[in-house]
Amino acid sequence: MKALLLSCCYNILYTIGWLVTLPSYLLKQKRRGGFGTGLMERFGLYRVSYNREPKGVLYVHAVSVGEVVIALKFLRAWLRERGGSAVLATSTATGHATAMNAQVPGVRVIYSPFDLLGLPGRCFDRFEPEAIVLVEAELWPNFARAAKVRGIPMAMINARMSARSESRYRAFKWLSKYYFSFLDTMGVQDKGDVQRFESVGVSPAVIHVTGSIKFDQQTADRRDANPEFSAILEKLKRGKPVVLAASTHDGEEVLIAEAARKAGGFPLIVPRHAERRHTVVKDLSARGWQCILRTEGEIPETLKENVCYVVDTTGELKDWTALADVAVIGKSFLADGGQNPAEAVACGVPVLTGPHMENFDALVQLLEGVDGITRCGEEQLPDVLKEMLDNPLLAHAQASRAQVALKAHYGATARTIRMICIMLKIPV
Repeated sequence: MKALLLSCCYNILYTIGWLVTLPSYLLKQKRRGGFGTGLMERFGLYRVSYNREPKGVLYVHAVSVGEVVIALKFLRAWLRERGGSAVLATSTATGHATAMNAQVPGVRVIYSPFDLLGLPGRCFDRFEPEAIVLVEAELWPNFARAAKVRGIPMAMINARMSARSESRYRAFKWLSKYYFSFLDTMGVQDKGDVQRFESVGVSPAVIHVTGSIKFDQQTADRRDANPEFSAILEKLKRGKPVVLAASTHDGEEVLIAEAARKAGGFPLIVPRHAERRHTVVKDLSARGWQCILRTEGEIPETLKENVCYVVDTTGELKDWTALADVAVIGKSFLADGGQNPAEAVACGVPVLTGPHMENFDALVQLLEGVDGITRCGEEQLPDVLKEMLDNPLLAHAQASRAQVALKAHYGATARTIRMICIMLKIPV
């Protein structure tokens, strides 16, 4: 009875909220290029005929670009080992574009349905999943119930929970315990996540420490960096060390570019959201910067002294990171939470962040424990950055320590596959 009451309340509130926010959602999708890419799939309307769809698939649900990258890495390994076909469902236009551009054989890319009553079930009936895999902590009530009713086992992989999320979940532990009970198994990134998920009501029996698929990467050889990107930077940087502003948010582009100028570096800027390109250029131009956009293609013959390169595309961060001398992580200075520093660590690039790295607290603590990362406030950024650029041997010693610390996550993809095989009771 209690579950039925919760379901009714959720569906009423969700539907009202959905109707209120739908116009802004559609506007955002238009701005990010969602229209014309099959966006109606979120409403349960498909352009591909039912008979042409794959059946008995592994259904993987990811949200935006970061989760999609993890999902693609997992799916490539799964399909290589197990064969068959899969559906990769995303929630954002940029995530959908990333999945489509990957062109992984055997993977049907769709938009995930809204969690309106009936839509998740309609999607499941179309693809008849053998199992559902949720990337990180993304679980919706109608989605979960639709899977349960159809007897579809469900796993959550690469799960993590910040201290801030834990406090919110614990405030409604009775509710979170109910919804997490729909999971058959859960792979978490480290032991700290085990404690946090247990504290919000997840059964210890379903939790397994698999490590982070995101961090499961061998160290990259920077000599293998994309030659096209190397040629672009050689024309622009004029012998200066490259300061990567990685996954920046509003205002951080100017902050990091100015710090790079004072420290004697060349700013390579990769905004978190490529559609912010016009705002980024406007803000930088107002401070006297000449901005060269990745999407413009050609590099002008005449360049100012203060020139920076803005990568207004998606899916290229790893390649640009490999060319940086220092990576400054976005969303850590003028916004809360931070972005993931693991890519830079894997590439052997020294990492500098602001004070706000709450979303990656466990990783940052791990790196700080071995002196593998540098943190500072926005006022100290120019001086700290200059010190790192002036002492490259010390900076790269820091990067080496960080790489060693991440080795605990190597093999996470294989451990995750094993966990799902055990859930499905198939040979490992």
